[in-house]
Amino acid sequence: MSIKKLYLELTDKCNLNCKICYRKSWGQDFYDMKQDVLNKLINELNDHSDLKEIVIGGIGEPTFSKHFKKTLELLKNYKLTVTTNGTLMNEELSEYFIKYVDVVTISIDGLFDKYKEIRGTSLDLIIKNINMLNKLKDKFSSRTPLIDIQFVLSNQNIAEIFKVMDLSSDLKANKFIISNVIPQSEENKDNILYTRYENKNIKSLFNELTVHAMHKGIKIALPNYELKTIRRCNFIENSAVFICASGDVSPCYRFSHDCTEYVLGREKHIDKFTFGNIEVDTLLNIWNMEGYKSFRERILHNLYPSCMDCNLVDGCDHVNNTDADCYSLSPACGDCLWSREFVQCP
Repeated sequence: MSIKKLYLELTDKCNLNCKICYRKSWGQDFYDMKQDVLNKLINELNDHSDLKEIVIGGIGEPTFSKHFKKTLELLKNYKLTVTTNGTLMNEELSEYFIKYVDVVTISIDGLFDKYKEIRGTSLDLIIKNINMLNKLKDKFSSRTPLIDIQFVLSNQNIAEIFKVMDLSSDLKANKFIISNVIPQSEENKDNILYTRYENKNIKSLFNELTVHAMHKGIKIALPNYELKTIRRCNFIENSAVFICASGDVSPCYRFSHDCTEYVLGREKHIDKFTFGNIEVDTLLNIWNMEGYKSFRERILHNLYPSCMDCNLVDGCDHVNNTDADCYSLSPACGDCLWSREFVQCP
């Protein structure tokens, strides 16, 4: 198995302070990727002949990095997706998107007042920036970048989801991606709309959204809304790897940073887990180390416990953190909201 997809975090800093952000539960320093580390990584990518797709994003805002535009130039031969809050998309940056980027995913979690409440900035700015990008695409007769809109669904913004889809259609978006919120604080733990058992209300809502998307001519990507038996890790199945701004090599978004999350109301500490650092080793060596290969095989074949539907979960200490599970495996993936497809990433 070789690397086919790379998630690259140029910075874990951000120009916003959103209410629903992972960084709310952080107690760590923030990093910009060093120029020499970035150069070393890019030079090594020739060793990964199966690598076709790179997602520039992570926990921070990639356009906030001073290396962002140069990175696009250096990675122009790959399929590039950029995940962004859209606030810094001036004309110069938009022209870079058109020249180098295949997909840009922009977060819009509500209309004007709700968006301001969640993101702390003006939706008018985002609309202006997307319209500017569309005009430049017309000017240069460019189909790309495709524009995807991501909506993080919770109790706080469910009433506006149809209107945000309508706005996405008006903005000529290619896809409307819905993901569920991951609560990072106790005050938000009850804002989730996904459930452990039958969830008729959200099932009905998603059916209506699917029909509405067809009428609007926009693609839609929906998360799970109730616990299903199937588990799958898209990071493992897509042969993906996550490179943190610090240079650490993590298997996925979830293990890229220490944080606190609430899983179906239960507080859980997520411990950052990495297999090495590209500043002191090569990505190829790290990817091929026995521990990393063993981890990928274990997750691919579901050889780990399922905590969310375990009858003992309410009295189990293993679910308090990701140090180890009841099979003595580390890191523990049994409570992963991504594997149950409650959470979606580009």
